Amino acid sequence: MTTPEAPDLAVREPAQAELERVLYLLGKTPLWVEARLLAAVRTRPIERFVGAAAWWPEGTIARFQLACQPGTARAAVAGSLIERLADYGRRAGMEALHYADLLPTDHEWAEVLRGHGFERLRSERCFEVPVRNLWTRVTQLHQKHEADIPATWRTDPIRLHPPEVILELIAPHRLLPPLEVRRAWQANTASGFDLDLSCILFDRERAFGTLLLRRIGDLLCVDVQVVHEPNPRLRSLGDLCLIYHDTLRVAPEGPIRRIQFRSGATEHRQTANLALRTGGRELPPRHVFGRSLAAK
Repeated sequence: MTTPEAPDLAVREPAQAELERVLYLLGKTPLWVEARLLAAVRTRPIERFVGAAAWWPEGTIARFQLACQPGTARAAVAGSLIERLADYGRRAGMEALHYADLLPTDHEWAEVLRGHGFERLRSERCFEVPVRNLWTRVTQLHQKHEADIPATWRTDPIRLHPPEVILELIAPHRLLPPLEVRRAWQANTASGFDLDLSCILFDRERAFGTLLLRRIGDLLCVDVQVVHEPNPRLRSLGDLCLIYHDTLRVAPEGPIRRIQFRSGATEHRQTANLALRTGGRELPPRHVFGRSLAAK
C-alpha cells in the first residue's frame, strides 16, 4: 500500500537547526548513534512538525521507529514516513524494513504497519512476576541446590566485560540484534542494560550463560536469559545462578516491585515455568513486524 502525501504534508530530512524539534517528537525513544532522522511537516496554515522517524541499517535490514504529534491523523502521517523510509531503504541496498520495537497485536502502530505491507515475522511471550515472589522462590531454591552448583561457576556483572563475550552465545535465540546489545551495554545509555544487575555466567573463563536486563522505574525488564548447557539439570542450575545474582542485589521490599521476562513463542520454556510457579502472569504476546523491500 502506498500513501500519497497530502498537499500540505512534506516528508524530509530535518535541517541541523530543526533537529531539536524533531527529537522532541521522538521523546524518550532511545536513538542509535547511527540513526538518521525523517520529519513529517505540515506546511499550512503554518509550518509545524507532526511526525518523525528514526532509522538505521543493520546488515541488510533497515530498522526504524515512529512518533507522531498527538491530535494528528497518525495513520496518514506514519504512512507517509513509512513509504519514504522504504524508498530510502531500497536506494541504500536494504533487503527489508523492520520496526525496531516489539508491538502487541492491538498496538496502533501494528495496524498502520499491516496496512503498509508489513507482516508479523515472529512473536515473543512476556511474563510479569512480583519481585517478592521471585526473591522468595529463588532464595529457597538456591539454598536447596547450592551444594550441586559446580565450584568453578561464577557470575560477573556485565560492566566487567565487553559485549563480545556473549554475542555468539545469544545469537541463535534471536532475542536482541548485536547492534542493540552493544548500544545497551554502554554506560549512561538511555534505556540501556543495568550494568550491575545484568550478568554473565562463567565456568572458569568460559561464558555459557547471560542475563541482560533494564531497569525502568519499579520494573526490571529481562531481555535475554540464556544458558548454553546440554545437560538439563545443569542448565536449570545455570538459570538459578543467573537470577540469584540479582536476589543478592535487589531487596524484596525495595523500590523494584516487578520483573518481566521475555522469550520466544516456543523457546525458553523454563522462563514460562519459573514465572508461573512464582505467581506471575502471562502478558499479551508482542511481535516483530517486517516488510520485504525486494522488487516485485
